[in-house]
Amino acid sequence: MISDDDFIFLVYESRNARTILEIGTGTGKSTAALSTNGSLIMTIDRNDIFTFKGLKYAKRHIMESKDFWFNPHMQYNLLYDFVFIDASIGLGDCEEILKRTTDNFSVAFHDYLPGNKNKNENKGEYNMKCFKEAALENYNITQRTGGSHCAILDLNKDK
Repeated sequence: MISDDDFIFLVYESRNARTILEIGTGTGKSTAALSTNGSLIMTIDRNDIFTFKGLKYAKRHIMESKDFWFNPHMQYNLLYDFVFIDASIGLGDCEEILKRTTDNFSVAFHDYLPGNKNKNENKGEYNMKCFKEAALENYNITQRTGGSHCAILDLNKDK
């Protein structure tokens, strides 16, 4: 679950975002943080355990991410300028995210625990590594940490 420090971090880091993609909704605490600035949020999770009600700008999708990417009904023609990942992702997810983001965007990873070798506990570090490999060729990337368990990449398209 997202900590209060992570909640504050997400509120601050997403403050200028217009469109947000969240993968791994869980109970919706991070969705609530992301919704504080009035951004449009598309959130994806395979489970329906959402407990936060009345989030005006959040559109929930209960499905696997691959179903979101390739379902014609999910094609909103949006370009995201902030992405929050709190689920395990693969290269295909990274490639699809890169197709749907602005030239300059940020992606935050939850459960970032440097040095922890357990992939299930430290999914943030593994997800970030996968994402960096997918984006390295076309983006300048800056990495930062924040909250209690988050890392963030700022990406600027350079080609």
